[in-house]
Amino acid sequence: MTVFEGNTVAAATAAGLKQLHLTREQVELEVLAEPKKGFLGIGKQAAQVRLTAKPQPKSAVPARAASMAAKSTPSAATDAGVSAAAVTTKTATPAKTTAPKTQKKVVMPKPVITAAPVSEKPVVTAAASTVITKPADTTAPERTPEQIAARQAANEQAVRDLSAYLLEVVKQLGITADLDVDFGNRYATLNFDTVKQGLLIGKHGRTINALQDLAQVYMNHHGASHVNVVLDVDDYRERREETLERLAESTAREAIATGKQVFLDPMPSFERKLIHAELANNRHVTTFSEGRDPHRAVVVAARK
Repeated sequence: MTVFEGNTVAAATAAGLKQLHLTREQVELEVLAEPKKGFLGIGKQAAQVRLTAKPQPKSAVPARAASMAAKSTPSAATDAGVSAAAVTTKTATPAKTTAPKTQKKVVMPKPVITAAPVSEKPVVTAAASTVITKPADTTAPERTPEQIAARQAANEQAVRDLSAYLLEVVKQLGITADLDVDFGNRYATLNFDTVKQGLLIGKHGRTINALQDLAQVYMNHHGASHVNVVLDVDDYRERREETLERLAESTAREAIATGKQVFLDPMPSFERKLIHAELANNRHVTTFSEGRDPHRAVVVAARK
């Protein structure tokens, strides 16, 4: 007596008959639960049936089993004058059966394929079951002299266009200036020559730094992103570097004396690097940056 489940009563019954190896006429069916679909999958219930095997009549014993029992009785039991009840039947000793030898299953080694980069093609050899990968060619293709010359000409043209663009921008600011350009393979230094130096530099170099960021964006949009642009006014960059070095040393002394963190004014990234580099070998202080551009600033703190 076993309970079976299914999507429908018929499906549950079929599953039970298959498991019990019986037919529908050989079992008694009792439906325990009807299937329910539920709403949006909630409350769904499968059909449940109980199958009970019917008792088999004695007449259903196969004739073959009876004949096998008859063969097991000794022939002497059929002699006259001997009662069949007095004859002890000997059960035939089952013949020894030789179990078939289990054949050894030969398992062929499976080739192992390892993951390879997209640029590599794995080559599998079935005999050795190994993977041979061809290394990707990471060598950059060499450029021809004509390509190098064309690239250099394009960069020079981009720098000339940038110079004209910057002169027009400063003209809109009311500043009359000339440009002295120093151009190399990966750099371009543009030095303004003007009588209004302070107006072009701005407070703490904010105006010239903003123009430098604008110039770098211009070069990026004209396919010369690898060219680093620096704008200068009357050697302002050199004088600013000396000022930052003195500022780093004085700030370090203040941090050591007070034992507190000292915050500097917000600076562009290349000026913050100068402060970090100047105090990198100082064993008494440490430096780090806080904030987000354009308000990111260097912090100098005493080592504990």
